[in-house]
Amino acid sequence: MKLILDFGNSFQKCALIKDDLIAVSSFENICLKDLKQFVKGEEIDSVILSSVVNPIPEINSWLNNNFNFIELSNLTKIPLVNKYLTPITLGKDRLASAVGASSLFPNSNVLAIDCGTAIKYDFVNNKNEYLGGGISPGLKIRFLSLHNFTDKLPLERNDFDVDLIGKDTATSIKSGVLNGAIAEVEGIINRYKEKFSDLKIVLTGGDMIYFEKSIKSIIFAEPNLVIRGLNKILDFNEKSKHV
Repeated sequence: MKLILDFGNSFQKCALIKDDLIAVSSFENICLKDLKQFVKGEEIDSVILSSVVNPIPEINSWLNNNFNFIELSNLTKIPLVNKYLTPITLGKDRLASAVGASSLFPNSNVLAIDCGTAIKYDFVNNKNEYLGGGISPGLKIRFLSLHNFTDKLPLERNDFDVDLIGKDTATSIKSGVLNGAIAEVEGIINRYKEKFSDLKIVLTGGDMIYFEKSIKSIIFAEPNLVIRGLNKILDFNEKSKHV
């Protein structure tokens, strides 16, 4: 059994994998007790952790002392050729997302779009090379920015029922943020399509649901893309030990 840990800015995801995904849980502020309860009764062979937040010392110590443990870093072996110019600054979730997308469409031009706290674009070409991508504000940040950097605009939240034309301030903010973000994502996809033939699109992230049905391009939705990528990285490192 493998334990896959994806600690993001908003949530910490834990997954158990044997042959296929067995269980996934999300926490807002995970602690060691939560993690021990999640794996209770399971025989864990290996663990990989990707964290974009500050380390939780007691969790890292427990994992390091009790399991075959990898914490993803720029030095970790991955099944891609990393062409990013500053790999030490590359977000671990971005790297795992790219690996996950490439595993779904091997030897293809593939763009992973992670719609979370930030909207992250990560591209792997058909030569199995990770080239980089882009980062822009996610929906929550856009709503917060309008509220925090103006005197009178209220703080609004995501809404499934959004018209193009807002009829009051609240619906105008929702229209601007949500329709604007969708237009951004569609525009970025189209620009990648102009440069790379037979482009595959993989969508993931906590706000994926707001984009999935609105984007006209043919996309593949994978809510556990980072988990999938981390699992591939863990397997790649396990195999490397025996070569």
